Amino acid sequence: MIFADDERWDERWDEIDAFSMVYETAVIPFSADGYLEEFYDLYEIRNRTPVLVPSEADFFETLKEVSGGNNGELIAAKTESLFGLPQKVMVFDDNSGIKDELEGPDGLAPFFFVFDMMFCKYDDFTLCFMSGTNN
Repeated sequence: MIFADDERWDERWDEIDAFSMVYETAVIPFSADGYLEEFYDLYEIRNRTPVLVPSEADFFETLKEVSGGNNGELIAAKTESLFGLPQKVMVFDDNSGIKDELEGPDGLAPFFFVFDMMFCKYDDFTLCFMSGTNN
């Protein structure tokens, strides 16, 4: 397990960031606690009513679904090799409103359209996986 204060953190973060973007999946690091508020604040999300719930599937299956098929297996394997398996995998019960805000006039569109997202909690950091497509 690697920790956010580990000297290899930046090196591993750069590696997963570059690797996942090839497959149109962003990986954004947040703190272990307060990560949802950090996510909302980073993307200026105002509709904060959706609830994060534990994923019904394991890390590999959830990431496969989030990232759109076989790419999820590659990203999951790389993530596991760099950071280990997360303690908890969380997804939104309904992320349609959040996706609308992310893509809205003040959001990521027309440069990036969001398909799905998930949060993977580790000891002292959380990784958010957000899939989509670049335009």
